[in-house]
Order: sequence, then C-alpha cells, then structure tokens
Amino acid sequence: MTMGLVFLVSILLLCLAGVSVSAFLVRKLVTIMHGMLFAMSTAMGIGLFAGTLFGILFQGHLLQSTVIGICIGLVTGAIVGSYYSFLALLEGMLSGVMAGMMGAMLGEMIKPVDWDKAIMTMFTLALSICFFITYEVFTHLKKQPKWIHLFQNPFIIGLIFILLCLFLYSQTPFILKPFSFALHTLWTNYM
Repeated sequence: MTMGLVFLVSILLLCLAGVSVSAFLVRKLVTIMHGMLFAMSTAMGIGLFAGTLFGILFQGHLLQSTVIGICIGLVTGAIVGSYYSFLALLEGMLSGVMAGMMGAMLGEMIKPVDWDKAIMTMFTLALSICFFITYEVFTHLKKQPKWIHLFQNPFIIGLIFILLCLFLYSQTPFILKPFSFALHTLWTNYM
C-alpha cells in the first residue's frame, strides 16, 4: 500500500469521525429530515469510495468487493442515522448499500491506467460531502468558539479543501499493480 493511499484513507476516516461526532452533537437541534440527509450523504460518499477502492484492489472478484463496499456503506449510514430516528437509520443504510454496490462495479470496470484518477475522484466527492455536512452542522451550534467562525467562511473551507486535495493528489500513485495482484492472490488463497 502506498503512502498516498494511507493518507487518503486516514483523512477520510478522520473526516468521518468528525462528521459522526458533530452530527451526534446537534441531533437535538436539527430536524429528522436533516438527520436523514446527513446519514444518506455520508453513507453515499464513504460507500462509493470504499466500493471503488475495493473494486480496484480485488479486480476480477466483484462479489468480494461488492460485499465489502456494501458493509462499509451500511455501517456508516447506520451509525449516523441512528442518532436521529429509525427512518434516518434506514435511509442511511439503504444509501450505503447502493453506493457500496455501485462503487464496486465502477472499480471493477476501471482500467489500471485510470485507477489513481478514480480513487482521487471518489475521495474528492466523499471529502466534499464531509465538509458540507460539517459546514451545515456549524450553523446550528448556539455557542460557537471563535475558531469555528473561520470555518463558516466558504472561501476558507474551499481553500482548505483545494489545498488538501492538491497535496494528496501529489502523492500518486495510490495503487500499484503488483500490490493489487498480491492482495488478489492472498485473498483467493485464503478465502
């Protein structure tokens, strides 16, 4: 696994943790519709990224990558949706299932030349969803520290987003062909 891919996954996990904590903190301040939107969009972004990543890593084994992508999207949607209501939980789970499945199919169809572009595209989509949810959550906080006001400026959030994506894209290649072949061989020998 390359350091660029480790950075991508680590940053996405940190953003997911931030979104989960912030969605939990404002669960009493927002409507159930907000909760459904938070759960659906978070599960969709993470499910698409995970499904695409595992579709690329397990190229030729669509079932395994689909199951892993579905499970990751389902769990993400269930966690965020459980803060609000059963409908939000169900919406998040179903969106995560669909996104994990579609991401795995997309990862299976991508040629090795375009692996890095697909991973970065899905990462950018998932990261932007996390930033949008965090931006929306900050507007519902009653007592806000001064540093939060900086993040309510769309220009500062946009600049941070662009600089982060440019830095991470400079870490390519994310996936090396021998690595994905070794992972594929390991998976088929032990499963």
